[in-house]
Amino acid sequence: MLPHRAASLLIRSRHDDPAERRAHARGELVRAAPGRYVRSEDWAELSPEDRVVVRATAALDRLERPAVLSHSAAAALWGMPLVGPASSTISVTDPGRGRTHTGAHVTKHAAPLTDGDWTTIEHVRVTTPSRTAVDVALTATRIQAVAALDHCLRTRLCTLDDYLAALDRRGQARGRSRATWAGAFASPLAESAGESVLRVAVDGLGFPPPELQHPFRDHAGLVGHGDFWWDEAGVLDEFDGVKKYRAAEYRNGLSVEDVVVKEKLREDRLRALPEIRGVVRTVWRDLHRPAQLVAALERAGLRRERTGFRTLHRD
Repeated sequence: MLPHRAASLLIRSRHDDPAERRAHARGELVRAAPGRYVRSEDWAELSPEDRVVVRATAALDRLERPAVLSHSAAAALWGMPLVGPASSTISVTDPGRGRTHTGAHVTKHAAPLTDGDWTTIEHVRVTTPSRTAVDVALTATRIQAVAALDHCLRTRLCTLDDYLAALDRRGQARGRSRATWAGAFASPLAESAGESVLRVAVDGLGFPPPELQHPFRDHAGLVGHGDFWWDEAGVLDEFDGVKKYRAAEYRNGLSVEDVVVKEKLREDRLRALPEIRGVVRTVWRDLHRPAQLVAALERAGLRRERTGFRTLHRD
């Protein structure tokens, strides 16, 4: 969502009108920031990323001096996926500050900013995609870091060289080892945030790295590209996000029923291939059930290289 669209949804109250506070108490309005509201019906239609953009626009509207939107707020503005627990504050970066300060609604980060680290979108100052991906990697979890950078590489918001150069400009910032790891781990072949999260989960659970988007063919031609393929084990894992069934732009004019049938026929062709000895279908809820995910992959024939697992949203 662009800033002008976010701004158009905001209801501004210079003195925090009591009528608006009562409407908020009744559930008719959602408070995006003090004195800034959005109609509940509008808010309900927004994605998590668009809600962050609206909250950021509301927060920037109240700041006394211009600021550079950064971290997850900048990520949302650039269209990067936000996964894991949402931040309770909107982040800005102010190189003139001596230390980072977190208030009730805004976190003001004290960090250097070169001219190459920020730009403008509709008069809103925001960190560049490469600097945004670095800030996310330095301060968030492994899954958030990889999801953001995978998206940047896939959509060409930035290159890996751009990311590494932005990371170098941060010097020995806290979280650098995680950001460096994310740069080595990220791939433009992950086609969704869910696939990015699953890759981190598979790594954290001790499984060997898969090949992404491996092509499969039978006598009739190309069957499709498998999300995660382990050639030695003959195991294929397909990630099923809800968007390909519900969102019109992913269905190419097909009905939900047609998409389900098409997926079933595709899976039948895949299972008939001699090189595929096991197929796993993973959905979002499986990412929060590591023991079940391990069991499903091991039943299919995949073996872990190490035991134990990392907690996805805390690392």
